[in-house]
Amino acid sequence: MVPLLQRLERKEYEMIINCSKQLDVKKGTTIYSEGDLATQLYFIKQGKVKCYKKIEKDQEIILFIRGELDCFGELGVFSGSTYSNAAIAIEKTSLYVMDKDVIEKIVADNGTMGLHFTRWLSQSLQTSEAKLRDYIVFGSEGAVAAVFIRYSNMYGVVKQDGIRITEPILIREVSKHIGISRETVSRVVNKWKQDGIIASDNKYFLIKDISYMQKLLSCEQCSVENCVL
Repeated sequence: MVPLLQRLERKEYEMIINCSKQLDVKKGTTIYSEGDLATQLYFIKQGKVKCYKKIEKDQEIILFIRGELDCFGELGVFSGSTYSNAAIAIEKTSLYVMDKDVIEKIVADNGTMGLHFTRWLSQSLQTSEAKLRDYIVFGSEGAVAAVFIRYSNMYGVVKQDGIRITEPILIREVSKHIGISRETVSRVVNKWKQDGIIASDNKYFLIKDISYMQKLLSCEQCSVENCVL
């Protein structure tokens, strides 16, 4: 999905920057917690942020990961008074932070920018709906396949022997995306290795037969263009 700031005209982009303050955070920094007052919207200058929900004390589900030139915090700022998820930096990250009343005025006063926001929010919702469908409808193997396909769309490089994922895929992170146990994810991954569907070098994976995963999810019948995490 095209990041929000990348959709803007130059003068709109500069307006966002000029009306924001910059915040640099270290990897592992919690930017806001679920239930905090939603007083600010965040734009990512550089880095990556994970937005997630806590289920139990030691269990979480990853809702989405946002990267450079994208935005987060919208689920609280535009739809309620508190944040409905938590956000944490998963690498060193530089942010532009804008107060809620400022972004509301900018969107209200600038129809074109409001349209950009509306389209971005709509596509984000469509992406989330597709993830929910894939994670629930197609069983545990389909859910794991959905995560691998989305990694390939975001970080995949086509090679002669398959699609090489340039970012590490951790079993515990896959389980957090789809809400199933690490043991179940490991069983699926090991089965795929034995069947020659994937190969791995430490935490870096090569998808040798992505068509197998696509068939599990009936990808040919899906109209969603932004198939990302």
